[in-house]
Amino acid sequence: MQDSTTNPWAWANDPHAVMWCVTFTRGITPEDVLDRYGADARTAQLLTRQQAAHLINSSLLEGSVLRAGALGDWSFCFEDYGVMGMMPGPLSVLSHGTETFSVMLGGDGMNSFAHWRDGQCTERFEPGFTHTKPNPPHPWWDAVQERLDVSRKECPGLVPVLGAVAHRTGAVLDADTLNGPLLTLWLEDSSRVPDPPPLPRPGAPKPPGRMLGRPALPTATPPPALRRAPNAPTIQHTYGTKNES
Repeated sequence: MQDSTTNPWAWANDPHAVMWCVTFTRGITPEDVLDRYGADARTAQLLTRQQAAHLINSSLLEGSVLRAGALGDWSFCFEDYGVMGMMPGPLSVLSHGTETFSVMLGGDGMNSFAHWRDGQCTERFEPGFTHTKPNPPHPWWDAVQERLDVSRKECPGLVPVLGAVAHRTGAVLDADTLNGPLLTLWLEDSSRVPDPPPLPRPGAPKPPGRMLGRPALPTATPPPALRRAPNAPTIQHTYGTKNES
C-alpha cells in the first residue's frame, strides 16, 4: 500500500469510503469558510476525523459534519457523508470575491467537479463522462481529462482530479492533515446557505411590477471579508505541484 509520502491522496481511493465532498477556496480563513457555509465558526471544535465521526446527528434532521483547515493561501472544507460542498448556495458564497473548487465522491456512483469564481459557476461536470462536458471554453475539463488519460486506468477514481486542482492551487490535502485535528462542527441542512433562485427560462414572461432592465437582486448578508488565510500548523506539501502565475 502506498503511504502519504508517495501518494498524498491515498485517502481518496479508500475502498471503504461511501461518499465525501471537499472544497478549496483561495484567500480566506477556515473560520470564514465555515461561516460562508452558513455555520457559526465560533461553535467549532478542534477534532480529529475519528472524533468528528461521533458528531453525525442521529435525529431525523439532515445535515453534515464540516471540517475546515488551511493549506497555505487556500482553505478547505471536508465532509464525510455530506454534499453541502457541491450545492450552489455554499459555492456561490464561498467563491464571492475569490474562487472555489469542489470535488465530490457520490454515494450513488456519480462523482462531481465544479469550479466557481465570484459567485458564478464556470464549469461543472462528472469527471470522465463526455456527456457532461461543458460548452467551450472548458479549461478545467481539459486539465482533468488530461490527468485521467495519463492515469491509464479504466476506473482511476478522483485522485487525478485532486491532482489537477493541486496543480493550480499548490494545496495538497494529505491523509495526515485530513485525519488530524481540524475546526469541526455539525450544520443542519436547514441552516446552510440557501441555493440562489433558478435563472428564468429564455422567453419566459417577466414578473409583474418590475421595470425592464437589470433584475433586482435578493437581499443577503454579505460573506465575511476576503482576507489572506494564515499558514496552518501543518507541513506544507509540494508533491509535484506548481502554482500558475
